[in-house]
Amino acid sequence: MSLASISNQVNHALAKVTWNKEQIAEYQAEEGVTSVKKSLRPGGDPTQPLPVILGISTRRTYFQAATLFFKRAEEITDEGLLVNLLDPDIIMTTFEEHYSDAAPGTVNKLLAALEKVHLGCTKLGWTKEPCPITPELREWVKTFRDDSDVRSPRFGYRPEDAERVVSHLKAKKSVYALPAELALRCGLREDEIAGLKGENIDVEHKLLHITGKGGRYRPVPIPDDLLSQLNHSKQYLFIPSASWRSGFRRTVRDATKTLGIEISGVHRLRSNFAQNRYQDFLAQGMDEREARKCVSVLLGHARIDVTYKYVPKGFSPATISE
Repeated sequence: MSLASISNQVNHALAKVTWNKEQIAEYQAEEGVTSVKKSLRPGGDPTQPLPVILGISTRRTYFQAATLFFKRAEEITDEGLLVNLLDPDIIMTTFEEHYSDAAPGTVNKLLAALEKVHLGCTKLGWTKEPCPITPELREWVKTFRDDSDVRSPRFGYRPEDAERVVSHLKAKKSVYALPAELALRCGLREDEIAGLKGENIDVEHKLLHITGKGGRYRPVPIPDDLLSQLNHSKQYLFIPSASWRSGFRRTVRDATKTLGIEISGVHRLRSNFAQNRYQDFLAQGMDEREARKCVSVLLGHARIDVTYKYVPKGFSPATISE
């Protein structure tokens, strides 16, 4: 596949599942039907999705919604290949980060668009993976409407709120307390935490050897008190599965609701890590670009400009508190 940009890839996938007027007319003639939509829906059930796109306006809506979604996913993951962005965990993270306050109609259209993109990728032979838009994911997305009046900031929690989330999970003796602390104090991604192995722990040098997005390796310093809690004799410290990750997100979301924090997200803890380290580097006498470069290395990013998604320009704790 040589289609470079996200928009080109989405356009190519949707084109594969879009019928033009001639195709619609041909189907009507062959099947002897007047309502193509009714005929195409499984069992004629109007609640079931169509296997193709029939209208230009629908195609345009799906293209706009899916392109924006996957560009946001690309910013989060540094992954530019559409089929890789169709990963269920990436989709859930993108929903959590950017669509927690979206209207139900917007979410429903987006889910339909993502289904069609996956179908197009399948027909193009780009993927053999099942559709990530499952009934379970749909139910999970619906939970966002509980706080639909809240406009989430793009970055992390307020510094004190990040600490409150971790402290709350510790007090509850949650199995996700340590993973949350690894996100906050080491800046690990959710999938890096889920896939953490005993062999990744370097006790002697107090490092975690992490291979992140794009296969990029980085050594991650870990504080002594966290290091002592990690069992390096285990193959996996946690559970590298979608259900574990979903439970992690859900637990953090429940914690923020209990604490009266109006935003949520595991990835926000990583943002707070970036902000904390950025301030540390400035305090050490680095200029802004030097500090961002060091943060970029710690986060495992390929480009320094990605740090602006974590640490806004002109950042100070007050930026997040407002």
